[in-house]
Amino acid sequence: PLAAAKNAPLLLTQGASLPEATRTEISRVLPAGGTVYVLGSKDAIPLSVETQLTTLGYKVMRYGGTDRYETALLVAAALGNPSTVFLATGTNFPDGLTAGPAASHLHGAILLTAGGTLRTSTKAYLDAKATTVYAIGGPAAAADPAATPVFGADRFATAADVAAKFFTSPTTVGVATGATFPDALSGGAQLALTGSPLLLSAKDGAPDVTTNYLAGISGNVATVHLYGGTSTLTDAVLSQVRSLVGGS
Repeated sequence: PLAAAKNAPLLLTQGASLPEATRTEISRVLPAGGTVYVLGSKDAIPLSVETQLTTLGYKVMRYGGTDRYETALLVAAALGNPSTVFLATGTNFPDGLTAGPAASHLHGAILLTAGGTLRTSTKAYLDAKATTVYAIGGPAAAADPAATPVFGADRFATAADVAAKFFTSPTTVGVATGATFPDALSGGAQLALTGSPLLLSAKDGAPDVTTNYLAGISGNVATVHLYGGTSTLTDAVLSQVRSLVGGS
């Protein structure tokens, strides 16, 4: 949601300095003097990365709490403390990834649960600021029984359920591996900008819940983005998607 609110791509970094691909892309899309938002504490993204960015001529705004739960609250504050909140567990990644484009679509924020438990600070936000709360995935639903639950039998079904509930006749859909998070993380920011859902797939073939969803909206879809190379989503997935929806 923050990336969409800032009309920004979401790029990845690791270690004490920016990967060359990330540095090159920042320089391509952002003129000197622009702002780079750093998400996470100094333990997650060290000060040396900030220094590199400022040396390149950028302003740096960091949203980094003492842990992932507090960082999520800081991001929500940066969004203006939305009254619509999507909860997802902070102990695993898939539910939060599929919640991202949906939360952006409803101009909401994503807050994290500690599995099936709400942190005190997260509950305080919900009590004080939230009027509409969706729990994405089983752990989040257990953490806040008062929230509207949206989840399926596994990560793939949850992603399809989120797409079906929050997106009406989408013309663009994204698909990423459900085995790891990076492709869906950066792809989800693109989908948030276009108001499109994110689905998850296995490496060698999309599960039935994913293909059933795609078949059901095939008349509307013009574009499907597959995120990641063939080591994460093989050409078999591409062929499946094309046979279901055509398009590009």
